Amino acid sequence: MTSPNNTDAPPTTVLEASPMEATFAGFVKLMDERQKVADARFDRIEAMLTEMRSSIASLRTTIVVTGITSVLAAVLGISAVNAALYSNMLAALSAGKEVAAVHAEVQKQAEETAALIRQMREREKQPPPSD
Repeated sequence: MTSPNNTDAPPTTVLEASPMEATFAGFVKLMDERQKVADARFDRIEAMLTEMRSSIASLRTTIVVTGITSVLAAVLGISAVNAALYSNMLAALSAGKEVAAVHAEVQKQAEETAALIRQMREREKQPPPSD
């Protein structure tokens, strides 16, 4: 570089500043492009996060509904089993009462039959009446 007091020297400082400015302008342009790409990337990330939040909220709702449904199904299933057992036990009790009644009737008929057989045997043992 030449000193600025020398008027005979060619203006080299102006020639050197132009390429430097072009280089800085190129860097600034490159940085602007990178910033635009980064901004677009952040916008996509924000959109994805918003979508994930909404899907997580719907997933949470689904999990709660599934849990409630499972509990209700278990409670209703247990209630159905209890109702079936109660019905079967009541039917068995009714059948037992009927069997007891039939057994008592059979016992009564057996006693009557035994009494008739005894009467018949006593008649057979008696001598026939003479005329």
